Order: sequence, then C-alpha cells, then structure tokens
Amino acid sequence: MRSVFRKGEPTIVGESSNSADANENVDACGDLFKAAKAGNVPKIRELLDANPEDVDNRCKACRNVTPVIVAAVSGQQRAVEELCNRGANVELRDIDGYTIIKLALDAGQRDIAEYLVCRYPDMTITDPRLPKGALWLEKEFWKMSNNISDKSSKPPKNVLDYLLTGDEKRYKPIKDRNVSEIYWEHILLRYIGDVPCDIRRNYSDELKMAFVGTFDRLLYKHCGIKESARLLNCVLPTTAYDVYGTHVASEQGWVTERWRYNDEKTKITVPDGIDTFLINPQEGKIVVMLINYRVYKDGVFLDNPDHCRLNRPCERV
Repeated sequence: MRSVFRKGEPTIVGESSNSADANENVDACGDLFKAAKAGNVPKIRELLDANPEDVDNRCKACRNVTPVIVAAVSGQQRAVEELCNRGANVELRDIDGYTIIKLALDAGQRDIAEYLVCRYPDMTITDPRLPKGALWLEKEFWKMSNNISDKSSKPPKNVLDYLLTGDEKRYKPIKDRNVSEIYWEHILLRYIGDVPCDIRRNYSDELKMAFVGTFDRLLYKHCGIKESARLLNCVLPTTAYDVYGTHVASEQGWVTERWRYNDEKTKITVPDGIDTFLINPQEGKIVVMLINYRVYKDGVFLDNPDHCRLNRPCERV
C-alpha cells in the first residue's frame, strides 16, 4: 500500500489527500521544503540560520509533512542529516499518522530509514519491514496476549505472522476472517501505525461511532474513523498503547477492550481507555464502535484541546 501525506453533532469529515511521492510539488510549502526536496544543503543552512524555528514547519498543502519528511521520501540523505543536525523532530507524523520511517520505506528509501533508526536509538520503531520494528511488534503482541486470561480472547498468532510480512497482498482475505482476527488485525495495524490500511480492511462503509472523554463526537463512515484517528494522533505522540484487557464474544460478534497509555518523555497518559466493537464477520468489517478515553498532560485533563480542532467545521449529515 502506498503512503499518504496527507460537540455532539453527527459529522462526516473530508478524505485524505493523494499518495506520497518523491515527485510531489512542494512549491506551495515554501523555500525550506523546496530545498529539502532538492537536497540543497547550503540553502537549508541559509534559511535555518535566518529562521531556526522553521525546522519543523508543516505544509498543509502537502498533507502536513515537515521538511525532514520531504527530504527523506525524496532520497536526500544529506538534507535529512542537516535537518536532524538542526533539531528536526523526526517523531512528527503526517495527516494520516504515518511516521517518517514508514514514509521513507514506502518511497523506497530504506537507507534513510535505517540511518534514522541508528541515529535515534530511543525512537519507537513500529514498522515490521525493519528488524527493530518486527521485534517491537512481536514483543507487543506477546505482552497483550499474556495480559489476557481468557484463552478465546487472546490475539491469534496467524494475524501477527501475516502482518510481519509488511505486504498487504499477503494478508488474510477480508471476508475469510473471523471476529477475533478482524479485531486483532485492527489493533496490530494501529500499533504499526497504518491507519489507512486498517480503515480500508476493517471498517464498514456504514460505520457508526460515538466517543467520549477528551473528545465528544458522533462520527460516521470511513471519513469519520479517519477523523477519530486524527484526533487520537493529535494527543498521543506514539502508538505505544497498552491493551491490557480484552473480551472477544465471537458468536455475538462483539469485542470490548481496556487500554491505557503512558509516555514518560511527554508526561502524557490515558488511564481509562475502553472501546467496544460490533463486528460483522460475514462482511469482515467493524460496523459500530463506542469509545472512551481521557488524556492527561502532567496530570491535567485535556478537554477537547484547541490545537486538535479543525480550521473549518466538518460537514454535517
């Protein structure tokens, strides 16, 4: 799959933009983005000497990418190194929640992805196409499995196996999966950070979703789940969730999970995540979701934070 740069009222939100491409036109993003794409290190130095705070600028015209992401997908390693030397935040994600590692790999820039892994040994690597990402995903899988006492609710090993290939063509066919496989594929794809693949494979076109806590929303269809993922990515800096309690009722087609989150670096926590899913195994899709989570920063509850709100109101239905 190609990457994409990209209160209380029923809402449908807009679709994400086009696929990531080294030929992306970044003219609307400004001189720093153009220099990053071209690998023009002297120009990058000139611009950041004058305005060092621009190193993590985002381009809304190109799916909220940063200069270092543009340099990475364009195969400009010297530009990546210079931007990193200037303090670029390599943990910032694009509009779909894609990491710089995934975007670089999708663009065929494995050397740059491996350079970033080596340069930032403390960065959480979730992409199973890299050895460190595969080891991380396996570790998280067994941690989740060990946290669940009910054997029938544990994650199926075959789901981990096909996701570790990193090749969607080798994933189990959508309509051949049972309730447990659908749910756990959703969870593991979120851990990996591939929200668009999760949405396409695991959510019904007629999805209905409600969630409360830090955000209060009613959302519908694929564009609604994209908005819910955008909000989650807005407040949680990584995908290192801790799913510690899950019950899968296969015959009735529903799943309830408990999860929490704790980021020591940013002091962001979620103590009370609980999600419920209604799954149609014949369709191979999640059809209803009920979600609760409350996000805290330094112990202070984040209530619908301003920086996560859309600039324009969503269209109502």
